[in-house]
Amino acid sequence: MMVDDHEMDAEKLKEVMSVISTEIPKLLDALNKQLSNPESAKKMGEVVAQFYKQMIDSGMGPKEAYALTEKFMSSFSLGGMIGKVFAGGKTKDDIDEMVEERIKERIRKKMSDD
Repeated sequence: MMVDDHEMDAEKLKEVMSVISTEIPKLLDALNKQLSNPESAKKMGEVVAQFYKQMIDSGMGPKEAYALTEKFMSSFSLGGMIGKVFAGGKTKDDIDEMVEERIKERIRKKMSDD
């Protein structure tokens, strides 16, 4: 019996989704526990304060140092981490541009097929 590519893809996707549905909740729970740990919060505060201080000490203005520190802090947020994992480190603007380009490609293809 021969299995076509679509059935193989569906089986692989089913396996991947099964792993994701069991492993992602475990990962999120572990991350949440770690991030909500008081000792971790204290260390994170110290790291962020040190980062800001280094920006100021290197001659950066308070507004610029604050903006960079805010971006630095977002790397510690659970949402920020998850977003980076799924986006491969890309920003929201990068993803929006990729989606827009793919939509344009599909429209061009559809128009050339007709």
